[in-house]
Amino acid sequence: MDSPFGYRQYMLPWLILGGIALLQAMNGTRFIYAACFKLIHKYYGISRVQLNNLIVASESGRLLECISSFASEHLPAWMILIIGNSICWINTYCELVAIRNFKHSHENIMALASSYSGFSGKIYTCFVEGLKGKKLLGSSNTSIFFLLCCVAPAMIGLVLAMLNCVEVTECEEAKMFPFMLVIAIATGVYATIIEPYTQLSPKLRVVSLVLVVMLPFVVALLVTANQLILEILWGMKVIPERDRSCQGLKDTIKDDKRKKESNTEDGDTKNLLKTVDFWLFYLLSMCGTTLGMVYLSNLDIICDLKGYHEASFLMATSSFSLFFGKIFSVIFSWYTREKSIKSKAATAVMLIMMPMPLAFFLLIGNSNACLHISTGIIGTGTGAINVIIAASTSEFIGSPVSFVHQTIVGSNVPIGILLFGYLAAHSYQREGEGEHDRKICMGVLKCHQLIFTVWGSISFIGTMLSFVLYLRMRRKHSQ
Repeated sequence: MDSPFGYRQYMLPWLILGGIALLQAMNGTRFIYAACFKLIHKYYGISRVQLNNLIVASESGRLLECISSFASEHLPAWMILIIGNSICWINTYCELVAIRNFKHSHENIMALASSYSGFSGKIYTCFVEGLKGKKLLGSSNTSIFFLLCCVAPAMIGLVLAMLNCVEVTECEEAKMFPFMLVIAIATGVYATIIEPYTQLSPKLRVVSLVLVVMLPFVVALLVTANQLILEILWGMKVIPERDRSCQGLKDTIKDDKRKKESNTEDGDTKNLLKTVDFWLFYLLSMCGTTLGMVYLSNLDIICDLKGYHEASFLMATSSFSLFFGKIFSVIFSWYTREKSIKSKAATAVMLIMMPMPLAFFLLIGNSNACLHISTGIIGTGTGAINVIIAASTSEFIGSPVSFVHQTIVGSNVPIGILLFGYLAAHSYQREGEGEHDRKICMGVLKCHQLIFTVWGSISFIGTMLSFVLYLRMRRKHSQ
């Protein structure tokens, strides 16, 4: 073996994939909020409406991702990571790394890695409980929780930046991707189904969860060991590669990023805002994924009003369905990438949207079975549509996607959360009993019956919009 870097074509893709996935797993802001809603409400005296405003502020910050995307055109990738420990800059960095190392499948890689963000709340909660040896209930534990949220992404990002300093040649992405899917599915099954019911101590739960999330690193070591054994036993020589510097990252992604830069020049934003397809897509996103996110972030409230005492099981159901909704969309996208299916994305979104209104209307009943079925349907639909929409925006709006277009489309999330979430939070406080900021709302017939009806109606409108958009896309492709 001429150099220890001779094995990097086997090891580095898996190490980098693991780094991206782990960085996403530590950076799922909206899932972190969902995990500590009750803690914030209890120890900081924040009302439900104020909590919703906090989420709106967080999601509004994502609109500034256009700044980090623009900066990536002119700055080295490591500087993008250093500038801000926020989800916008970290997402941009992960995208740059994916483009550089997985040139033919970076969109699917990012969709796969982003599904790990759903584990953020669970990972941080397990870490705090493992450190303190008790449940995440005390105010001191809450401080540790938020401290970890700040420190962990920065530390992991530093490790990923060092890994990314070594350039890797073309890896066999077509052969890697099925294994990536298997690892992701195994991780999701353990984190959402097996782990919540294991009879392990808090410290062992942390260790087991971290080991499962870090499976890509284990695969990297196994693949390298396999190549080393083959070389020793059969004399199969590992071909060393040329070493390149970190500066190569900027050059590698330039061609791909220039497309977006030219798209900004070609895309007429004013004309885009005048098109019917854009507004159909915009409202569909709001009535689909955004409404689903509002429901999932209000699960603790819904458990209270229904008198349901197994909130952890319901949260596990939502995490499982959301994660596998994303995974199924990635699988669909990967295995149909070379097939010419007319209006593939529009067809998939329409089919996924169909059962979602029924799921919201089922919540009006007082059955726990309906609660779990509805949560599963809404979580799966939200995760699946989120991935499809992110990967097919240009197909839906009928023009290349620029940074400005991404920002405009993304604005539906904070607006939708503000409207739909405020409706739920305001109803909870208005109908509840107790002190002004600590009201408790019990019984579905007394609280939220109107909310579930309104949410179901909004979801039905979204389904109709998806059908209209599907017809328009199909007609456009036939022409």
